[in-house]
Amino acid sequence: MKSTKKNSVKAGEKAPFAQRHPRINFVIGLALLVILVFVAILLIWLIFSCLGNGIEHLVDFLKKFVSTTDKVIIVAMITGMVSIVGVVFTSVIAKIIDYRYNVKKYLYDKREAPYEQFISIIYTIMEDTKKPVNEQMTESDKFRMMSDFSKGLTLWGSNKVVKKWLRYRKASLEDMNPENSLLLLEDIIYEIRKDVGQRKRLGKGDMLSIFINDIEKIIKK
Repeated sequence: MKSTKKNSVKAGEKAPFAQRHPRINFVIGLALLVILVFVAILLIWLIFSCLGNGIEHLVDFLKKFVSTTDKVIIVAMITGMVSIVGVVFTSVIAKIIDYRYNVKKYLYDKREAPYEQFISIIYTIMEDTKKPVNEQMTESDKFRMMSDFSKGLTLWGSNKVVKKWLRYRKASLEDMNPENSLLLLEDIIYEIRKDVGQRKRLGKGDMLSIFINDIEKIIKK
């Protein structure tokens, strides 16, 4: 019994004030919160009052300055200020345009390799279909080419090109018909052309006609 009392006393001595007096701790915290809110409101009021007084003084100064200064000097000062603002504004805009141009150019340079690789893959696959079956590429060879392209596209491809590529990959896993597969590949080519600056889009099947002679018949099906 004695040891239990000693342990309880020690536990009471080590307990923090908040645990021993929760109500008092709550009242103190609430009081501190009220004080902080009051101080914040007071600071905001002082800042706005100072700004208001400063604006009033500035307006009075400008009125006196305009009434006591020669008009030629005022016009010259206004012209100089407008010129300075114009130069600064033009410089900032020029920097922004230059930055965006450099970013686009950097991305174009980085995207060139994977985009050219994709076009090379298309030509390789189209040429492979004309070969005898025993000389055609295996599925593992095609998968390796697609995987290499995906690596470059992951880092440098635009969002739209990546989405169209994922759409094609998903559709190809669902055993879609060859005609739809070709049209999806053509859609990726058009998005790549747009990404590198070819804004005008060709018609449906126009790009495929480079690889396939009777593409019109295939599209009509």
